[in-house]
Amino acid sequence: MIDKECRRAGALAAALTGGMMWAPYPATADPIITLTGPTSNAGTIDLSMADGHYGGPVTVGSVTGYSLWGLLGTITTTTPAGDNGKNAILRYYVLATGANGDQSLVSLGEIDPNFSGSATPDLVTVSGNTASLAFTLSGATGRDVTNLTSLQLLSVPALPALPPGSSAPQSTSVVLAGNVSFPGAYTFQGSDPQNVSPITETVNGDTYTGPPFFVLIDPSDPNILNQYVVTAGTDGYEVLFSLAELDPAFGASTVPNPVDLVPYADTTPPGNFPADGIARIITPGDTPFAHGRWVSNLDMIEVDAVPEPATAALLMSGLIGMAMGACRRRRYSRI
Repeated sequence: MIDKECRRAGALAAALTGGMMWAPYPATADPIITLTGPTSNAGTIDLSMADGHYGGPVTVGSVTGYSLWGLLGTITTTTPAGDNGKNAILRYYVLATGANGDQSLVSLGEIDPNFSGSATPDLVTVSGNTASLAFTLSGATGRDVTNLTSLQLLSVPALPALPPGSSAPQSTSVVLAGNVSFPGAYTFQGSDPQNVSPITETVNGDTYTGPPFFVLIDPSDPNILNQYVVTAGTDGYEVLFSLAELDPAFGASTVPNPVDLVPYADTTPPGNFPADGIARIITPGDTPFAHGRWVSNLDMIEVDAVPEPATAALLMSGLIGMAMGACRRRRYSRI
């Protein structure tokens, strides 16, 4: 099990190293955005002078703007030696902040074409002297950020990888932790702390049964927009989702087959279980057969919010580093 305090310390460390842009910003004379984090476009972006840069304008329906993914530029991911670096970009997210302090969190997995394959990209639009983050997916406008002033590219820490030559053990339970209504260890055998009705859906020829991802989470903190969901398998493979992308109130599908699912059974021979553990994550809306966000041998789901500004200001980065070191040594001792 991953210690919740370790995860929160890691998120705070990532925020500090990614740049502190927490305070609201005054309106500017031009649509200027401050971009921080490990990306080639980091710095001040003035979209009134963008011309053909950042991939050029994109039109989705009646909305024209710059793709959020294109605006980020070339991203440099880092993974400490001995940790799981496979698809490291899936540990990263963007925190968008407006002049009034409103925030909206976007996982890179949901905007990276290598994983999401979205035909309706999130756009940074320009109107007069202001820029805004506009979500073009139907039903997702509640995630919009008007008068956008900053974008922070952040990540959660990597988890330890398995030793070379070893294989991932089959997971026997899924720990649900963090900002959830029913924390506990789930085995999906009728004795779990929450009775979640399963659904059945067919994806890429396999018929899966399990609870909808968002229903299983059942978030306890109503401020959905600044929270993320970290999932991990027994091999240390880690995928971060924005909580909002899983929430039907912000555009997530409620129709079987596109629903993000935590299946524990597969009725199509030879089936994915028990080889894939007690359960797994599937995201059928992603690029067909690009299953980078599908987590096998799932053993952890944790929901957390980005650190509060006051909390971040009180902690020194050196102390956070020490705490993370101690957590890293103890949290995966079972591997």
